[in-house]
Amino acid sequence: MSYLGWTVHDWKQFHYQATPNESFDLLAQLLAAQKPAPEDTAWISVASIDNLKHQWNFLQSRANKLDLPLYGVPVAIKDNIDVKGFETTAGCAAYAYLPNQDATTVKYLRDAGAIIIGKTNLDQFATGLVGTRSPYGITPNTFNPKYVSGGSSAGSASVVARGIVPISLGTDTAGSGRVPAALNNIIGLKPTKGVFSTSGVVPACKSLDCVSIFSLNLQDAQLTFEVMAHEDGLNDEYSRPLPENPLLKFPQTPTIGIPTSLEWYGEEENPKLYTKAVEIFGSEKVGAKLVPVNIDLLVELAKCLYDGPWVAERYTAMKEFFATNPPVETLDPTVTAIIKGGEKHSAATAFDYEYKRQGIIQRIKKELKGIDVLIVPTAPLTPTIEQVKNEPVKVNSHQGTYTNFVNLADMSALSIPAGFRPDGLPFGITLLSDKFNDYALLELASRYIKPYSETIPRFYGNLNHKIVSNLGDELLPNVPKLNPESQIKLAVVGAHLKGYQLHWQLEKVNATFIESTTTSKKYKLYALPKSGPVAKPGLRRVSENGSDIALEIYSIPKEKFGDFIAMVPEPLGIGSVELKSGAWVKSFICEEFGYKVPGTTDITSFGGWKNYQEHLVRENAQTKKPFNSVLVANRGEIAVRIIKTLKKLSIKSIAVYSDPDKYAKHVLDADVAIPLHGTSAAETYISIDKIIKAAKDSGAEAIIPGYGFLSENADFSDRCGKEGIVFVGPSGDAIRKLGLKHSAREIAEKAGVPLVPGSGLVKDAKEAKEIAAKLEYPIMVKSTAGGGGIGLQKVDSEADIERVFETVQHQGKSYFGDSGVFLERFVEDARHVEIQMLGDGYGKAIALGERDCSLQRRNQKIIEETPAPNLPEATRAKMRKAAESLGSSMNYKCAGTVEFIYDERRDEFYFLEVNARLQVEHPITEMVTGLDLVEWMLLIAADDPPDFSQEIKVTGASMEARLYAENPVKDFMPSPGQLTEIKFPEWARIDGWVEKGTVISAEYDPTLAKIIVHGKDRNDALKKLRQALNETVVFGCITNIDYLRSIANSSMFEEAKVATKVLDTYDYRPTALEIIHPGAYTTVQDFPGRKGYWHIGVPPSGCMDEYSFRVANRIVGNDKAAPGIEITLNGPKILFHHNAVIAVTGGKVEVDINGTIINQWEPIHIRRGDKLSIGKLTSGCRAYLAIRGGIDVTEYLGSRSTFALGNLGGYNGRVLKLGDVLFLGQPEISSCTLPAPISEPTTISKALIPEYANKVWKVGVTCGPHGSPDFFQQESVETFFSETWKVHYNSNRFGVRLIGPKPKWARPDGGEAGLHPSNTHDYVYSLGAINFTGDEPVILTCDGPSLGGFVCEAVVAEAEMWKIGQVKPGELIQFVPLSYTDAKGLKKHQDKIIEDLSGDLPTIEGKQIKPESPVLYQFQVSSNAPKVTYRQAGDRYILVEYGDNALDLNLSYRIHKLIEMVTEYKTTGIVEMSQGVRSVLIEFNDEVTQSEVLETLISYERESIFVNKWKVKSRIIKLPMAFEDKKTLGAVTRYQETIRSEAPWLPNNVDFIASINGMKREEVKDLVYTARFLVLGLGDVFLGAPCAVPLDPRQRLLGTKYNPSRTYTPNGTVGIGGNYMCIYTMESPGGYQLVGRTVPIWDKLTLGDHSGDKPWLLRPFDQVEFYPVSEEEVDEFSEEMNAGKFKVEISETVFDHGKYLEWIQEHSDSIEEFQKSQGGEKMAEFNRLIQISNSELEQSGSKIEEDETFSDDAELVYSEYSGRFWKSLVSVGDEVVANQGLIVVEAMKTEMVVNATKAGKVIKIYHKNGDMVDAGDLVVVLE
Repeated sequence: MSYLGWTVHDWKQFHYQATPNESFDLLAQLLAAQKPAPEDTAWISVASIDNLKHQWNFLQSRANKLDLPLYGVPVAIKDNIDVKGFETTAGCAAYAYLPNQDATTVKYLRDAGAIIIGKTNLDQFATGLVGTRSPYGITPNTFNPKYVSGGSSAGSASVVARGIVPISLGTDTAGSGRVPAALNNIIGLKPTKGVFSTSGVVPACKSLDCVSIFSLNLQDAQLTFEVMAHEDGLNDEYSRPLPENPLLKFPQTPTIGIPTSLEWYGEEENPKLYTKAVEIFGSEKVGAKLVPVNIDLLVELAKCLYDGPWVAERYTAMKEFFATNPPVETLDPTVTAIIKGGEKHSAATAFDYEYKRQGIIQRIKKELKGIDVLIVPTAPLTPTIEQVKNEPVKVNSHQGTYTNFVNLADMSALSIPAGFRPDGLPFGITLLSDKFNDYALLELASRYIKPYSETIPRFYGNLNHKIVSNLGDELLPNVPKLNPESQIKLAVVGAHLKGYQLHWQLEKVNATFIESTTTSKKYKLYALPKSGPVAKPGLRRVSENGSDIALEIYSIPKEKFGDFIAMVPEPLGIGSVELKSGAWVKSFICEEFGYKVPGTTDITSFGGWKNYQEHLVRENAQTKKPFNSVLVANRGEIAVRIIKTLKKLSIKSIAVYSDPDKYAKHVLDADVAIPLHGTSAAETYISIDKIIKAAKDSGAEAIIPGYGFLSENADFSDRCGKEGIVFVGPSGDAIRKLGLKHSAREIAEKAGVPLVPGSGLVKDAKEAKEIAAKLEYPIMVKSTAGGGGIGLQKVDSEADIERVFETVQHQGKSYFGDSGVFLERFVEDARHVEIQMLGDGYGKAIALGERDCSLQRRNQKIIEETPAPNLPEATRAKMRKAAESLGSSMNYKCAGTVEFIYDERRDEFYFLEVNARLQVEHPITEMVTGLDLVEWMLLIAADDPPDFSQEIKVTGASMEARLYAENPVKDFMPSPGQLTEIKFPEWARIDGWVEKGTVISAEYDPTLAKIIVHGKDRNDALKKLRQALNETVVFGCITNIDYLRSIANSSMFEEAKVATKVLDTYDYRPTALEIIHPGAYTTVQDFPGRKGYWHIGVPPSGCMDEYSFRVANRIVGNDKAAPGIEITLNGPKILFHHNAVIAVTGGKVEVDINGTIINQWEPIHIRRGDKLSIGKLTSGCRAYLAIRGGIDVTEYLGSRSTFALGNLGGYNGRVLKLGDVLFLGQPEISSCTLPAPISEPTTISKALIPEYANKVWKVGVTCGPHGSPDFFQQESVETFFSETWKVHYNSNRFGVRLIGPKPKWARPDGGEAGLHPSNTHDYVYSLGAINFTGDEPVILTCDGPSLGGFVCEAVVAEAEMWKIGQVKPGELIQFVPLSYTDAKGLKKHQDKIIEDLSGDLPTIEGKQIKPESPVLYQFQVSSNAPKVTYRQAGDRYILVEYGDNALDLNLSYRIHKLIEMVTEYKTTGIVEMSQGVRSVLIEFNDEVTQSEVLETLISYERESIFVNKWKVKSRIIKLPMAFEDKKTLGAVTRYQETIRSEAPWLPNNVDFIASINGMKREEVKDLVYTARFLVLGLGDVFLGAPCAVPLDPRQRLLGTKYNPSRTYTPNGTVGIGGNYMCIYTMESPGGYQLVGRTVPIWDKLTLGDHSGDKPWLLRPFDQVEFYPVSEEEVDEFSEEMNAGKFKVEISETVFDHGKYLEWIQEHSDSIEEFQKSQGGEKMAEFNRLIQISNSELEQSGSKIEEDETFSDDAELVYSEYSGRFWKSLVSVGDEVVANQGLIVVEAMKTEMVVNATKAGKVIKIYHKNGDMVDAGDLVVVLE
């Protein structure tokens, strides 16, 4: 890998993408290539490899290393600047010493992340400007070794100019930081004296010395300047700080002084280059005002440096050294003579010269008054080494003519390139300004470099083979960082906005733009009566009917704020304004009388001054709107775009939509929306009859299709005319003519538009040779009758023309019976440049500029820009004229685009075609012209066109990137799906139609949005495009965003080396991997998972074996939060598209890369193109794959883990499938929120690898929360621990089922909570709880439910949970009781070994205790308060239980008050509180112990006062419900068919409820609709599902849950289970009796207005009511709910328990009668029925819903594509061969064939025509 010429940015980009080892290896490679003098005289010394390693390791220890501005950037230091670990020689071996610390500037570089490569050669003791005065050898010029490199900082300049390092340090007393820069074509920054500390610098002339910067470009100089510019007064007597607000830029038209006479000492070429450079500054592109100045005084001052006493400073610095009589051979004689010459000066002479200096400076100030900058030659001469040897002092003196005075005059200086002499040697100029104007000089130089590089190809240093763009010379934004303490933020709303009349006032006070935003919605905006040349707004804060007003925020230096206020006219003043963020900043306000002046207009409705001004312009230009109503015959982004213009013009907008687009943005934005009833484009958007009918039905006066669909349909244009509707577009006749290639060419030719040069028919080879010579090679030889590629050949040279001609002639005759041949010029590297043209239909046409659309992939445009780069102005003008001529010649009407092929080599263009419509890329033309092309089209269509004679001014540059729903890693296949997250930069123009929740259909075009930016020039636009792409976030479907970023950041695009075929060979390197076989159950997980939502039923998910996962991340050097992949039983095959570092941990499994077996538990380097295969686990159940950088999936509720059952988190909420593409973290991209890697990949000790081949797993648990004697008999508890438990085959992430001894219960039933002794009132389980569902235990794991009604005998210790993740079906578990202390100790031990990667695995050996009572404490505060029981529920939970096992709302309130107290007091260590019916689960962290939490909870309880009459905030929520709809009944039927055919609740749940409660079916239905249910807890099953109880005790029925549970329940189903009601919030298992279905109440993407930022609808103490609707209505409402459009009826209220008790008392008789009726015989009969049912179940067992099975040699073929199943290419029974097409999937206008993966017989095809197929779905089975 070649690092030569890398800039700071390049080095950082490399380090971001490499591992620390790879980074170090490249730095070591760089170091190894450097040889110190005498081999390479630029270096005096270089770092040892140990020193480099030390520097690198020290840098790696930095926590924020990736954020450092110079992270890993190699730099060189001049050898008179101290660097710890390197000798300082100052160019003299006898002087050498080893410093004990870095010079201050070097320390700053290291602190910023720089790596010191070596020390560079210099003119001895930094005395000289030639680079020849060193005993270590002469450092030659990097362009020609016969010439000098300049000095004294020769070596530092050389290593930068050769591209070895991007930056180096020199010193500059008299020009040593500038002259070498000029002579080597690099940047040389000489800072203001004292701004960089010289502490640690060998002094030359201490009062004048400066450390200087050499860099390849301005950006790196700017960055390095910011790093080093800090005051260091304690160490440097001459140090001084930059002003708090230094000047960052000179005025837009700076005044530049040009010396009237310059001394060149006989040099002839350099003056010419100087003059050219000055001309660039004076050109329009820089815009400076050039004024002549006399610099004789400065030249006079320069002579003082060596003629005067300042040379004595050099002697002072060295006199002690010279007193030691150093060896003569180590000294340079010229330097020695100069230094010793300083001995003669007296103190009197020093004062004389200081007085003289001050006198000259006073006169200089007057001479240069009003001058911002001086431009001087950096050095007048370009001397050879021989010339310097002959006259060392004289040449040196001449070279210092324009440098020696700078430090004496206290000026800042910047040397920049200024072209090349005829001999190829570079020349440079220096910009000089006052002290502290360093940043402003950089900014002015940046203005200059752009036009400079248009005249001379820009390359860095001597690397003339590597042409670069000037983007590296664009300064970084926000450098230096503004100091908020020294600035005042100001919001502007009117004429001070960018582009308006008073914006210059902000520039005058050095204001910095911060952001565009709005006020809070508490303001009104007024247009005040115009009293002068500038219109003014008034901003007023109001208490009601306010709005958010657009404004811009600027930062103004405090010292300039008064100047700004002085310019503010009355009635305006400065006050404060509240922003939408809630922050307050200074702003313009209007005095009250201002709003009341006659003529004041309220313009609040416009939302801002800019919109109002645009409205005025339109109003002045157009008194009537073109149409009253317009139908938009399109969808997606163009429909949204057109509707914006219609709204702006107050035209009624009419949208049409297909069924999938019912809730699309264009439908919601339009004033009227008409359904077209259908799905495909053919059924809807291109159905002419339907569109015409919609237009007529809606009274549309015009139809505008934009582009695509019917926009170029000539028949549609004609039909509109016949129907009396205006078609906003060209006539049908024009569309037809332009749509045919031959007629379009004829039109172009008649209009004088250039065609591709060619010939007529050619008679023979000789004539062909003559014609080809005129056309110029290469050419195409074409048969006039050719086709299919036959009779078509390219010829590159004259040597082949005759032979090829005869070949093509023969082919034409043989294949087509026609020997006619013609020639045509072949345009290599052709560019696509198009002209935006509009015609009025009556012979006038206007060109609005061109667009370069060369970046295409398969003729699909990717990025467009305007103006076209590298296009001469004359050619641009000719193109526009040609387009106008074509439009005029055919009376073209409306918008059209004339497309050309541009031959950049010849500077010629040729007609390609005309698109007779608006183009997709039209926004970039709008951005640079300020026009609204849709508005122009409407005006033209109404025969009221704008003025075509107006001059169209193009301002700046604009770029557009098209965001497509297609997968660039998979050959750009369509990628439909639902967008789960989408963010665009607010500051950019986004023409799009998508938002979070949008479903991208496979039916239509894949365009999601166009990201459009505008900049002052191409570089600015490119920087903004890169920023916009980096800030764009899309999840839910794969898009081309990464591809766009890659292109936008490529040197090809940066340097505008574009062509229509360039992307065909573009090397796109996605930071991604691809699943080529998914494995059994493969998901993305992270650590610690989704914490903090257990109380609403969201499981943590995450990894089942946290230990293996965490160690895997440590091995690859990841942050602990980096997502990885969990593999269950059988692993995936993965193709890597990028280099990576991986580790596979967990159970034992065969892992190979490209067929080569690799080890688990160690870092493995993967190369791009490698295939990783993870096989079948031979021990353990799960393996883990960590990839350095982590997998970049969106965060959901704080985690990236997959909860597949809930369809959330991870990769699109599901297991990985064939064809999935996963991108890895790219921390250098601003939108990437994944933490960057934190350490080097590392190996680990084998002692840290657990044993997985266990027949019996010993698992440590804590006892409780339920035990003996209240729930289990003591004997049963002992059996639980002494026996082993077999793992059931039906175990998964939901829970691990166990088979073992039947428990012996201590009670006959669950009392009020249920019939079985395992039943209890619903409470929240601990993670790892061993939960008895009846007599069968289940270990609750990371995807399990949180709220339920079964007792738990023990909880797996947190440190032991990894074992539960690894147990396989059939293996045995023995539970070992542990104390809380030991369980916690295991966890701490585990955390430590993961952190340290050393030590031994924690063990439970010797830690077993006797089973203990789980009750930690029990007490009753008072006689009327409930009893409180504190139960141990694991080593991180306490279950607080109130009262007896009965339903009592007072207990729920008591829980509520405890939660309130913990929240209010921010109780240390408590992380979550999860509410049940009569209990609350407290989760605590390691900040506190169990006993400390217990003490706190008891103290809170003692503080609480028990009351019977209480109030709590509540809401009444009314939901629609269809009683016993088809989906509900279908779930019951499915259960009966697949799980249990006979049960008391079958075949109908409502009949069962009615029967056991002595009711009729209708009474059950009435109860459901009349009951009001009070929510007591959430997560009953999952995801915010309520556990709710009827407030009326007479509606609490007898009942039971399914046994065994259902495996499937539809989302939204309503279930009744005895006392409780539940609404299922996802498709899930369940046990409630099903009665109907309501709308989904889990709003995953928070699309509904009711959701806010929470996906769950309900909260404790909400009251739920159902109202009856039909099945069709609930389906429609569910569709609306899923789209976020359903309005949930919610009313705020208070639940008053006192009044509730009064109501209970009023109805006590009937309540008591009802409760009695439920007891006695009815209860006994019910119990008998359930017992019989359970007995039958034990005898017969339940059915198992088995997966479909095939023979061992069956081949399962999966679809790689998402789309609609179009057709099958084979039938069942057919024999097929490998790679034969099987089925066709169609999506987004693309047909994709799924091929046979091997030969075989078709035994099953899973889909039929029209079915939707998802990527990864099984489609065909072969045998």
